[in-house]
Amino acid sequence: MKASHEATPVFGLTKGELWPIVEEAAGTTVASFDVLMEHGQPLPHGGPTEKEIPTFAYITKSGREGRVTIFAKRITRPGPSEVQQYRFLQAHHAPIPRLYGVLLSPEGSETLFLEHVDMRWEARSHRTLNQRREFFALMARFHAIQPSKEYAAWLDQTIGTVTEELSRAEPALDLIWKHACDGELGQSLQDFCSSYHQGLRELQSLATHVTERCLRMPQGLTHTDLLIENVGRRHNGELVLLDLEWVRSGPRFFDAAGWLGRPPDRWPPSLAQSDLARHYLEEYARWGGSPPSLEAFLDDVRLMWLAENLRILNWYRDRAVDGLATSDANEDTRRARRDSLYRRLTMLLAQYRLRGTKHSALDRW
Repeated sequence: MKASHEATPVFGLTKGELWPIVEEAAGTTVASFDVLMEHGQPLPHGGPTEKEIPTFAYITKSGREGRVTIFAKRITRPGPSEVQQYRFLQAHHAPIPRLYGVLLSPEGSETLFLEHVDMRWEARSHRTLNQRREFFALMARFHAIQPSKEYAAWLDQTIGTVTEELSRAEPALDLIWKHACDGELGQSLQDFCSSYHQGLRELQSLATHVTERCLRMPQGLTHTDLLIENVGRRHNGELVLLDLEWVRSGPRFFDAAGWLGRPPDRWPPSLAQSDLARHYLEEYARWGGSPPSLEAFLDDVRLMWLAENLRILNWYRDRAVDGLATSDANEDTRRARRDSLYRRLTMLLAQYRLRGTKHSALDRW
């Protein structure tokens, strides 16, 4: 029966192909199983992938009936192996869904079969203080992981480091200014960049200093896309991280900087930034990390917040310029990218000018 060639609704895979996946997820050998599609289409977040949430109703050889639901993800884009990330991270006891197995197509694309977790917004919301604390505790636990030599070498050779990307921010600014002055990024950016050439030199200076500081920071494991959309909740209530293909080495608090490194005027007034930062550091220490002082931590994450905003400028440029291979096809979307690029440029310049104030991440230049 295991050699069954009967096709299933799971990407057209046969029962024979799925059999070892079902047994791994069920934790026992099975005599037969049926495939039920009860959950509808998963949320589209996560880029060019195909996703299904099948439930397997199985019967063991002893006649016991059971059911297990899994998350199936077929990766249709080129890129680093997410399967390898799961295997390494599982060995490090990372807070991630369990990997039940993988199938490779003749072309080399991966289909992952993972523990099903709750990805509804209400299951991973971070609106309340307790939910934020839970989210930061999840980040801290992940960041406290010390990659093995084998894992660190694989990351560096296969994916590269965050600091390598940060070092490309300064030359990208020249291209942004050129496209803007040539009128390829909309009227607002053309007017701004054409009339304010000093802004380019200021941003290049900012990029140089920020990158040099980040290069000297202790390195660690970074997710690099740690958004609330990339978090799920196990059925036992535990939060886990998802979408792991771009995990890499970098400044150890790089992910936390996106949340805790924002300037005070960009932080919700109802939440105490320093209290949440202190909670993050306590959790980081609880999972084996060696945290710096609160003051040093906030200084580092504010610098990395600037570094990330500099790094992402090129992402917006690529998607906003007509004719580039990566540009967004829809004009409204390109216009939104241009508006975001303009806002980020002016925000970074404002932070550059604040470098002498006590609130600036640049006050230790």
